[in-house]
Amino acid sequence: MVDRLTSKPWLRVLLAYAATRVISFVLFLIAAATQGDNYWTRANPSYFDFLNIWDVEWYGKIFSHGYPTVLPVDSTGAVQQNEWAFLPGFPALVKSFAFTGIEWKFLAPILATALGACFALVAYRIFAAKLNDHQALWAVVLFSLSPAAPILQTGYAESLGLLLMALVIYFWLSDRLLLTLLALAALAFTRPGLATFALAFAVVWIYRFVQAWQRKRAFGVIEAARLGTLAVSALVLNFAWPLTAALVTGRHDAYVATELAWRAGYPYGGGGLNPIVPWFSSAEYFIGGFAGQVIVILAIAAAVALFFLPNVKAMGLELNAFVASYFAYLLIFFFPQSSIVRILMPTFVLFGAASQGFVRFPKTWRWIVLAFLIILQLGWLLTCWRYQAPDFSPP
Repeated sequence: MVDRLTSKPWLRVLLAYAATRVISFVLFLIAAATQGDNYWTRANPSYFDFLNIWDVEWYGKIFSHGYPTVLPVDSTGAVQQNEWAFLPGFPALVKSFAFTGIEWKFLAPILATALGACFALVAYRIFAAKLNDHQALWAVVLFSLSPAAPILQTGYAESLGLLLMALVIYFWLSDRLLLTLLALAALAFTRPGLATFALAFAVVWIYRFVQAWQRKRAFGVIEAARLGTLAVSALVLNFAWPLTAALVTGRHDAYVATELAWRAGYPYGGGGLNPIVPWFSSAEYFIGGFAGQVIVILAIAAAVALFFLPNVKAMGLELNAFVASYFAYLLIFFFPQSSIVRILMPTFVLFGAASQGFVRFPKTWRWIVLAFLIILQLGWLLTCWRYQAPDFSPP
C-alpha cells in the first residue's frame, strides 16, 4: 500500500515539500531562540510570533483595514512608507478564510505553507515537461531548501506569487491561452513585475518569427496571435495596480512614490527609477569604490553566461526567455540589497538545470550539498529574518 502511494509523483512531491517545511520549521525555532527584544516581539518569540515580523506586518494591516485613500507624507511632502507598496492578492485570499475565526497571525502562515505545496506541485509539472521524473523531483527539493525558502511558510505573498507565476508558465507551455490570461490577471494583483512576462512572450514571438523567416516558412498565425495576445495583455496588466493606486489616492505616482519611499534612506534615493543606476548606487553604498562597480559588472556578465550552460539550455526557449526577462526586469527596476535572495526566487526554473548535475553526484556528495543548503538557509534566517536594530539586512 505504501509503495503504491509513494509511486505517485504528486505524493512524492508533497512528501518532499513537507519534509523541507519541517526542516525550515526547526531552523525558525533555532533562529527565534537567538532573537532579542525588538519592534515586533519580545526575546525568544514563539514560532508564529516570529513568523509575523518584517513585511508580514504590512500585509496584516491590509488584511485589517485595506489601503489609505490619502498617502502619508513628511514635512517636506515626500511620500512615506505605506500599504500601497504591497499588492492585495495574498491578504485578500487570507481574508476569504476569515470565517474560520482564525486570526491573521496563524491563518496567514498556514495558508502560505499550503500555497507553497501547490506551487511545488505545479513546479514539478513544469520540470517534468523538460526533465525525467527523478530530476524533476530533485529540482523541487533543491528549490525548497534554497536559502530564502523559509519565506514560503510566512505571511509574505511569495507562496501565492510563485504559484501564480508557475501557473502562468505551465499554462503557457500547455498552450492554454485563457487560463494563462486568468493566471496573469491574478498575478497582477499579487506581485509586481508582469513586464517580465510581457518581455518573455515578446522574445519568444521574435525568436519564432526569425526562425520561420530563416527556414523560409510562414510564422504560424495561431501561435503568433497567441504570443502577441499574451505579450500585450501582460504589458497592460503590469499597470493595473499602479492605476488602481492612482485612482484611489488621486495621485498618478502613488505606487511609484510609495515604492521609492523604501529607498529614501540610501544615497541619491537609491538611484530612483533610473535603469541600471540603482545597481551601481547600491554597490557604492554597500561595497564602495571601484570594487563595487566591478562586482556589478561581473554579476551581469555571470547572468549572461548562465544561458550558455548546457543544463540551462536544456530547459528550453520559453523558460530561458522568462528567466532572462526577469533578470532584465531586476536590472532595470530593482535596488539590490539583502532581499535580493528572496527576490530571485521567481528564477526557480534554474533549479531544473541544477538538478541535472545534482543527480549525477555520488550519494555522499548529494548529502553534502543538501547539508550545505540547510546551513545557508539557517544563515539567511539569522542574517535576514532575525532582527537586531539597527538592521540593514531585510529578508
